[in-house]
Amino acid sequence: MKIVQLLEDMKQELEKEAADDKAVHEDQTCFCDTNEKEKTQAIEEGEASIEQLEASLGEAAATLGELKVKRKETKDELTSNIGALSSATALRMKDAKAFATDEKDTILAVKACKDAITVLSKHNTGLVEIRAVAANLQSARVLQMGMLDNLRSAALKDFLHDAQGATSFLSIPGFKSYKGRSGQIFGILEQMLEDFESHLSEIQEEETKAISDYKGLKAAKEKEIEDGKLQVIDLDKRLAGTSQKEAEDFKELGQTKTQVANDKKFLANLKVKCEEGATEYDTRFKDRLEETKAVEDTIAILNDEDSFGLFEKTLKTMFLQVASSEGEKEQQRRQSAAATLEAAAAHTDAPWIAFLAGQVRIDSFTKVKEAIEGMVTELTKQQKDEADHKDWCVGELNGNEKKTAAANDKEGVLSVKKEDLKKAISLIKGEIKATAAAVTEMKVQMKKASETREGANADYQQTINDQRLTQMVLGKAITRMKQVYALIDQVHRAKGPGAPNSLGGPAKFKKYEKNDSGNKVLSMLDGVMADSKKAEDDAIKAEQTAQSTYEGFMTDSNKALKTAAEKISTLSGNLAKAKEDALMTKKDLSATSRKLEGLKGELADLNKSCDFVIKNFSTRQSARAAEIDALNEAKGILSGAR
Repeated sequence: MKIVQLLEDMKQELEKEAADDKAVHEDQTCFCDTNEKEKTQAIEEGEASIEQLEASLGEAAATLGELKVKRKETKDELTSNIGALSSATALRMKDAKAFATDEKDTILAVKACKDAITVLSKHNTGLVEIRAVAANLQSARVLQMGMLDNLRSAALKDFLHDAQGATSFLSIPGFKSYKGRSGQIFGILEQMLEDFESHLSEIQEEETKAISDYKGLKAAKEKEIEDGKLQVIDLDKRLAGTSQKEAEDFKELGQTKTQVANDKKFLANLKVKCEEGATEYDTRFKDRLEETKAVEDTIAILNDEDSFGLFEKTLKTMFLQVASSEGEKEQQRRQSAAATLEAAAAHTDAPWIAFLAGQVRIDSFTKVKEAIEGMVTELTKQQKDEADHKDWCVGELNGNEKKTAAANDKEGVLSVKKEDLKKAISLIKGEIKATAAAVTEMKVQMKKASETREGANADYQQTINDQRLTQMVLGKAITRMKQVYALIDQVHRAKGPGAPNSLGGPAKFKKYEKNDSGNKVLSMLDGVMADSKKAEDDAIKAEQTAQSTYEGFMTDSNKALKTAAEKISTLSGNLAKAKEDALMTKKDLSATSRKLEGLKGELADLNKSCDFVIKNFSTRQSARAAEIDALNEAKGILSGAR
């Protein structure tokens, strides 16, 4: 009855496991459909983004080309205007110098003419005064001014020459008498005065106009030069902005291509794993259905009253079978929890979850659940830390904008950067320490897995030995039973249906019939033999599975060790760089505490630190939430184990 009750429990457990498998299959189907849809959409959006970014890069290249041509043209025009202004200034200075000389000479000539006319107009002008007038006119270079025609120029020239050596008025050419204004020279001087004054007025007007024109030209050119400089500055800003946008688009294009490639790879792996999951479910469904049918048949066999006499003989063997079934259920729980974690590892690209899936297959449920709870706690903390970091980033970016507007707080910015680097160094050190601790723990787990594998193999060897000894005993019992029943058949076939009674009368022996219990015993013994062989086969399969799991665990662990070593190397490089950055920041803090450019450096640092978190915050939070859900689901699967 205990065995029957156990079989009844097995049947219920099988039905429950079938329901659990169905629920898991439905969850897997939902997971596969949802993720396939999301990844397909993500790939489509990514490819559209790639197309848009490539188009944007093409436009940026064309814009850069246009801006460079425009800048060159503007620079050439600016150079031309500067050259034109320089030439105009040089010409103006030359003309001003010529005007000054001409004006000076003309003023001297006007004065000489006026003085000569004044002197010659007197009635008592002496010869000495005339000679002085002639000398003054020669000094004023009136003949060289070119104001007279040839005839008058010759007359004036003779006057100036002869006035120096004349002994009387009459010997001076063009000078008739002492009477004022009566000679040719007097008329020439008056005409010359008029011409010189007219020339002086004309060149002064021309100089005034030339100065005005130059000022207008200079103002216009200076305006054009200033506009050209501003245009060059604007073009430089546009070039820098376009170049920066091009660089950002190029970087985003590379990241998007990588993400699309990762999504495609994930989708391909998802389809393979989902197909494997569907195939596994179909196989498990068929196997469990067959197993359930076998249990039902066994219950029917054991509930037969004729079977009760055999229970005492087979009790020990049947207990072994029940224990094997319990082991199988435990193994199924392990496999289910491990499959859930492996699916989560593939979905979230988290190798440590895959490592945990390996631990599920070899560690105790209590320790694994403790590890899962610890990881859930850690992931929850990471969720909060990342949210805090995002809030911090938003606050810092807003603060940076205010500081930039104020243009006087670079020292504070560099102080923040210094503290950030200090935190970063502390975090990197902590991460290196944590990774090193994980490596140590991993090696301990690998050693423990090897020891566990050795112990399990020893148990397997003992199980195989016990089952084969059991089969030897059962074989002897079956042989013995068959010998008895075969002898009875032979004897009664020889005697026939019945012999006459020697004491007289028609009485005959009743027909001899074999005891049905003997056949049932043989059948049960055959069944026990088959069960023992099946237990041996199951042990062999379990050993192969355990060995395969162990090898996979060791392979995954070695990969994880390699990844951890690479991570430590990368973190060490980052730590060295962070320390170097901290030193440079300290120096820069004292040198550029009041310069506005420092704010730009902090903004760049903040962007490096926060852009990824802010842009990918929702995705990372969702992914980590999915990891937490997967861990809780695996914990739930393991919660029924003992």
